[in-house]
Amino acid sequence: MCHVLLTPQQFSEVFIVGAKRIAFGTFGGKLKNHSATDLGVVVTTAALQHAGAKAEFVDHIVFGNVVASSKDGIYLTRHIGLKSGIPQNVGALTVNRLCGSGFQSVINAAHLIKLGESHVVVAGGCENMTDIPFVVRNVRFGTALGTKYEFEDMLWESLSDPYAKLSMGQTAEKLGAHYKVSRTDADAFALRSQQLWDKAQKAGYFNAEIVPINVKGKKGEEIFRVSSVYVN
Repeated sequence: MCHVLLTPQQFSEVFIVGAKRIAFGTFGGKLKNHSATDLGVVVTTAALQHAGAKAEFVDHIVFGNVVASSKDGIYLTRHIGLKSGIPQNVGALTVNRLCGSGFQSVINAAHLIKLGESHVVVAGGCENMTDIPFVVRNVRFGTALGTKYEFEDMLWESLSDPYAKLSMGQTAEKLGAHYKVSRTDADAFALRSQQLWDKAQKAGYFNAEIVPINVKGKKGEEIFRVSSVYVN
């Protein structure tokens, strides 16, 4: 066994040279027909173009994802890379740190560069909660006569922790009580966030970072470029 100790002076510096994203969609909204893989390909292609980097320059690709919702979900990062033109021999890694999965991908990318294992890394995060399926458990090897089988909503189950026996909403209530955050203060903070988003959106601050994507609308194909999660 060999241990190699690197001094701080030997670590490589890390720079973000290109960054793009898609506007946020709503549950069952305009992005419902686009898998997480589809969305990842759109932003990866755009980010590489923004950075002026060719796909063949990439040494590794890392994406954060919580629920492998689509048919190719377990191959998420691999398929994003291949469909974005990144060579087949380039390593692909999918990481899951729940809501922080996208951030974790950036951390992993920085580690790869810092340790000298890669020079150019694509990092990102994608999720399509609308695409999360219902499942029926314990039917793979046949069903017993008279046994009742029910659909399980993987989305709801994913938002509930069976170990803690709490849903995400209940967890927020407990944290609010623990840190003495009143409902009034929480609502005021949320309202301020919405107002700041509205101001920034109208000023065009997000235009440079958002990638427009073609979606099917009620009147045919349209371009989706403004987040749908804003509450008026």
